[in-house]
Amino acid sequence: MSQDFYQEVTKLRELGRPFAVATVIAVRGSASAKPGSKAIINEDGKNVWGWVGGGCAETFVAKNAVEAMSEGQTRIVQADLDDEVFGLGMPCGGVMDIFIDPQHPPLALTITTSSQSEKALRHLAETLNFQPEIQRISEKARWSSIEQAIYDLAQAIAMQRACDFDHMRNTRGIPLGEKKPSIEARVPELLIVGSSRITEELAKFAAILEWPVRVYGWNVNPENYPDSSTIDVSEAAFLNFKAIPGSAVIIASHHKGDPEFIARSLRDGAAYVGLIASEKRSRLVFESLSAESNAAQSIFAPAGLNMNCRNPSEIALSCLAEILTFKQSS
Repeated sequence: MSQDFYQEVTKLRELGRPFAVATVIAVRGSASAKPGSKAIINEDGKNVWGWVGGGCAETFVAKNAVEAMSEGQTRIVQADLDDEVFGLGMPCGGVMDIFIDPQHPPLALTITTSSQSEKALRHLAETLNFQPEIQRISEKARWSSIEQAIYDLAQAIAMQRACDFDHMRNTRGIPLGEKKPSIEARVPELLIVGSSRITEELAKFAAILEWPVRVYGWNVNPENYPDSSTIDVSEAAFLNFKAIPGSAVIIASHHKGDPEFIARSLRDGAAYVGLIASEKRSRLVFESLSAESNAAQSIFAPAGLNMNCRNPSEIALSCLAEILTFKQSS
C-alpha cells in the first residue's frame, strides 16, 4: 500500500480529526475501481486521498462515509453503477461492494470512581479510544481497586451513551430468574469457551483483574492470549470439558453445542454462566434447555451489561462488569 496512505492517516489522527477509510472489496461488471482500491474521506465528506471510482460513485461513498462517522459504526455498502440515480443521469456500469471504516479521535469520557487504580483506569480507557477525565468520590469501593476501575469504566461508557446499565438479558425482555451458586470474594476461575477477538479481549481484561483464566476451544492460538492464561485446546466437542464449582463461565463459541456447554457448566456448579449471542439466538438456547432444567432461567444471555458495545473490547468489558455485579449481589 502507498506510503502516502499511512502518512495521510497519521496526519488526520495527529490533528484529532475524524475520517473514514473506504475500501472496494468486490467488483462485478465494468466498474473502473478494482478490489483493494481505497479512499480517505474527511468529516466534511471530501475525498482527501485515493480513489474508489469516478463521479458516479464518489458522492455515494462520501455520503455513506459521513453517515458511518456520525454513527461510529462500520458498514458495507453496494454501489450499483448501472442505476441511473448515480452520476449525471447516465448509467456508469458495474456494481461495487465497499467497506467503510470510520475512525475517530479519542472521545472525552468522564469517569466517576472510588478506585485508587487511577493509572490502570486511565490506561484501560485509552485502550478503548477514550480520553478520560477522572473524578474521584470518597465512597467505599465495592470490589478490589482494579475491579472497581473496570466496573466504573463500563458504567461511564453506558452513561455517555444514555444506556440503561442493566443486564443485557433484562433489557432484551428476558427477565432473569433466581440466581444459583454464589461467586466467592475472589473469582476461582474464568472459563472462556470459544476462540475469537472477543475471547481474546476477555482473557486480557481478566488478566488485568488477576483472575485465573482458562480458554477452552478449537483452533485456539496461544500467542493471542496472556501468558497467564491456561489454553485447553480440544479436538472434539465436550472432550474433558469441566467447570470449577463457583466459577464464572462465558460461552462465546457460537457452536451448535452451546446448550450442552451451558448444561454441563450448570451441573458442575458454575456460579455465573454467560452466553455471548444475539437476542434471537439466546431465546433459541433457552428453549432447547427448558426441558432439562429450570436453571436456564438464570443464564446470562445475552451476556454483559447494556452499554451499546461497539467492538470486541467493549463486549469483553461489559461481560466482566456483569460478573462483578453478580459477585456483589450473590
